[in-house]
Amino acid sequence: MAFFNKMKDTFSQAGQSTVKMAKEFSETTRLNSEISEAETQINNLYLEIGYQIYVAHSADPLPEVAELIEKINVLHDKIDVNRAQIQAINAASHCPNCGAKIKPGMIFCSSCGTRLAEEQPQPEHKAEKTMFCANCGAPVAPDAAFCTSCGAPIT
Repeated sequence: MAFFNKMKDTFSQAGQSTVKMAKEFSETTRLNSEISEAETQINNLYLEIGYQIYVAHSADPLPEVAELIEKINVLHDKIDVNRAQIQAINAASHCPNCGAKIKPGMIFCSSCGTRLAEEQPQPEHKAEKTMFCANCGAPVAPDAAFCTSCGAPIT
């Protein structure tokens, strides 16, 4: 009988140990989740601070962030150029017979077969010439009156 009592005590201790480990694991998981959530909130606040600094100082950047603001401005310009190219690609006319979308260069409609009007030669679009500030060498928008990097007037 002592053998069974000893086994019972051993199983009881093992069960209590397992319950304790499960509680510790659960608490550790909960705390790690709270830490992760707090870190995510901090990173979002950092992003918001950065955006607020960009908005407030994009025209007259602080020296500490001038290079980063210029990189953002260049990326915004690139996005604008790409969007304009997408619009040009998607700027197709429509078939006068069925209304299907017609891409430049098509002679017949792919939906109804109607012969399309001869396409007039389109003038070539000149790529806008990139301008640079004479003072600091930073790229500037063609219609800019002042450099966004150093503030010098554009002549």
